[in-house]
Amino acid sequence: MTAVTVRQAEFQDAAIVLEMERSLARFLKHEEGFKATLADVERDGFGDAPRYEAWLAEAGGKPTGLLTLFATYSTFKAKPCLFIDSLYVEESARGLGIGAILMRKACQLAVERDCIRVDLNVLDWNPARQFYGSLGIQENGEVCMSVSGETLRRLAEG
Repeated sequence: MTAVTVRQAEFQDAAIVLEMERSLARFLKHEEGFKATLADVERDGFGDAPRYEAWLAEAGGKPTGLLTLFATYSTFKAKPCLFIDSLYVEESARGLGIGAILMRKACQLAVERDCIRVDLNVLDWNPARQFYGSLGIQENGEVCMSVSGETLRRLAEG
């Protein structure tokens, strides 16, 4: 079995992070909405005030998986949380346990940071839902909602 390692991505990994994000967008059928550039990843993932952190899984010395996450907060519990924005495993590396290793890393970070939970959104058609369920990750009864585009601007203007 190929050994898998996980490490925090560094500035020089920005192009790898970008390409894995693009691959995830393609898999999720959202490639037309993918707007990130290398400059965006360098600034927001590795700049002076990073908005998220990225972790890379490597097998055989090659990047095979990506985990991106950022801190959130529960005002009800008065405790920090982590939100997984992306968890992606290259198609050729699926079945090696890399997704579970990346989830373990997210949970380790949450425990180290005294977080009460790790949250993530999964599209209702995504087969990864079964994978997450097999790890004991449960739907919480909440429905993810968002506002963007013209509606966001209209509401902002009052």
